[in-house]
Amino acid sequence: MNNFIEKLGTYQIMTNLLPGVFFGTSLKLLLGITLPIENIGEEIIVYYFMGFVINRISSLIVKPILKKCKFIREAPYPDYFKAVKIDSKIDVLSETNNYFRALLTSSLLLIVISIVRISIWKIKWISSNWKWMSMIFLVILFLFAYKKQTKFICKRVEIANEQQTSEVQIR
Repeated sequence: MNNFIEKLGTYQIMTNLLPGVFFGTSLKLLLGITLPIENIGEEIIVYYFMGFVINRISSLIVKPILKKCKFIREAPYPDYFKAVKIDSKIDVLSETNNYFRALLTSSLLLIVISIVRISIWKIKWISSNWKWMSMIFLVILFLFAYKKQTKFICKRVEIANEQQTSEVQIR
C-alpha cells in the first residue's frame, strides 16, 4: 500500500485522492452513507477510485457545460503547451484549477445523490436496477474519458512534431 501512495504524483493526489476523500467523508457526514471499507488500504483505494470517477465526470460533463455557458474560458492548448515551457508555475496552477473543478463536481454529485436517494424509494424500477445503471454509466464515462485522453495525446504529439520541425528549419 505504501508503494501505491509513493507512486502517486501531486497531480493524482490533488485531482483524484483528495476529492475522493472529500466526497467519501461528505457522504458519511452529510448524507449518512457509509461505505463498507474494512481497512486503511481499502479506504485509500476506494477514495482514489471515487476521486478518479469524479475527475472524469468533471472533465467530460461539468467543464463542457461551464464552457458552453461561458462561465469559464480556456487558452487554446497549443498556447498552454508553449506557455508551460516558459512559466512552470502554470502547471501548478492548472493542477489547483482541476482540484477546484473536482471539488465542484463532488458537491454537485452530493446533490444528485440526495435526489436519487429520494427517487429510489418512489420509483421501484430504479431501486431494483441501480447497480446495472451504475455499471453502464461507468462504462460510458470511461469510454469517453479514453476518447478524450487519446485526442489529448494526439494533440501533444502534433505540437511536439511541429516544434521539432520548426527547430530543424531554423538550423
